[in-house]
Amino acid sequence: MSNKMSRMFIVSFVFFVFLVWAENSYAYVIGGSNLGFSGYPEADCVVPYKPYEFLDEYEVERYNRNLEEYVTCIKEYLENADNDIRRIQEAAEAAIREAKSL
Repeated sequence: MSNKMSRMFIVSFVFFVFLVWAENSYAYVIGGSNLGFSGYPEADCVVPYKPYEFLDEYEVERYNRNLEEYVTCIKEYLENADNDIRRIQEAAEAAIREAKSL
């Protein structure tokens, strides 16, 4: 009986581990990476607050101005991210060239 219970415990434990792993599997990428533990930094742009109802023209103008600043910030973040991708690709290509030259 104890053998059956220990077997049941092991099966339950393995099922639990796979369940937890499957739930978090979206956060993992198979393969190596040179990124740090925290990954790629998120954009630090401030999302503008949109009131349910604008009370006056000043609030509309302020929201539109904040929205423009946000869009500009996001565009700069994406441009910088594209530059980082190019740098990574260039470094990888340089490593391949070096390895082939040996």
